[in-house]
Amino acid sequence: MSYLAEMNVIGSLFIDKSCIDQIYSVLSADMFTSELLGRIYLEFQRGYDNRYDVNPVVVVQKLACDHFPEHIVAEEIKNCTTSTITSASIKSYAESVVNEYRAKQLDKVIREIKISPSEIDNQIGKIITDLEALQNGKNVSSKALSEIVKENKDKYFVDNEAEKTYIGLPKLDDLLGGLEGGDVIIIGARPAVGKSAFVTQITTNLERQKKRVGFYNLEMQEKQIYERFIVSQSGIGLTRLRRAKKFLGDEKERFELANAVLEKKDNIIITTGSKTVSEIRSESRHMGYDILIIDYLQLLRTDKEYRGNRYAEVGDISKAIKALAMELNIPVIALSQLNRASEVRETKEPTMAELREAGDIEQDASVIILMWNLSQEDQTKKGCKVEKQRQGKTGKIVLNFNGDLMKFEETGETVKEAQQWAKAADDDCPFK
Repeated sequence: MSYLAEMNVIGSLFIDKSCIDQIYSVLSADMFTSELLGRIYLEFQRGYDNRYDVNPVVVVQKLACDHFPEHIVAEEIKNCTTSTITSASIKSYAESVVNEYRAKQLDKVIREIKISPSEIDNQIGKIITDLEALQNGKNVSSKALSEIVKENKDKYFVDNEAEKTYIGLPKLDDLLGGLEGGDVIIIGARPAVGKSAFVTQITTNLERQKKRVGFYNLEMQEKQIYERFIVSQSGIGLTRLRRAKKFLGDEKERFELANAVLEKKDNIIITTGSKTVSEIRSESRHMGYDILIIDYLQLLRTDKEYRGNRYAEVGDISKAIKALAMELNIPVIALSQLNRASEVRETKEPTMAELREAGDIEQDASVIILMWNLSQEDQTKKGCKVEKQRQGKTGKIVLNFNGDLMKFEETGETVKEAQQWAKAADDDCPFK
């Protein structure tokens, strides 16, 4: 009965897409017994959130990328549309699916009950809480410590590397120990240090790990983002890419090969333009992202007016980003500008107090990474330090940066050694 109701829900949506308004808040994809039908419904939710049209062609293309054979998807869509008489009854179809799901959840709650006379009051309270949450269509967020221990104790001292998210720079990853759901990672730097190029490289590294990345770039146009990815992939310099009128040597082959590779990177979803955190939340919650990247924090808009109180405004944005990371249970990397305070220091090394309109950013971030130019004359060497980390180590590394190829590489130097080199280079500069 549930499978027939699920087919009628999907069939109704193909008949009339607008009727998703009636069921969007009560029916979720995980309530479907059919994985394929649940995935099709999820595509309708994504289309609703991100304002794009969902039709059979789009669904077949999207799901074929998720390892469902095209002919199976097409056949299921056909079965759904032919078996659905009218979309007017979509609410009753959805109620049948929801009730079937709730019945299974109730059965699970009952089966997990193990009565203990010494804990009877706590057990009754937990059962009532679980049942009330099920009745109201909510998940229970409170758990006994003993339950949390049972869920997590087997995840340690085992090889679980595949579950972790790494940014793709070994020394920095060793400091971070992998990113976790709910983490907010702030990457701060002054303008022109290369933080946008840094997260572009991180995005590519994450995609190679088969991670699905939501990349919100609020300061660049799509064409500029494309240039950064194609330069990184092809090895053709950015200046050359923008100015050249014809190919030289093997450039044509490298350019075409790089485009062919990038055209297959469906796991990187790029959004440009002005956004609020609530808009990002709405657009992201059904996208199945493994990580979100926001470039950059100070360009985000708030949902309410602060009348010139920029510190309160950025504080509200910071808390909203933390809530977003917790709700989606994924890491969120957000870039941030630094103020000019570090420029008066001889080393130019920043601290997290220089995060522009800081305050709440320092408090809400799980990790703060700061970058700076080690030399003012030769800006190929960057200092990079983990200034704050709640769950691991802090430390410093040195990065070489090829600005024309938008590429960072770790070096074997210490920051102190690199600073001495930078001072010597600056002292020897004839233009000072």
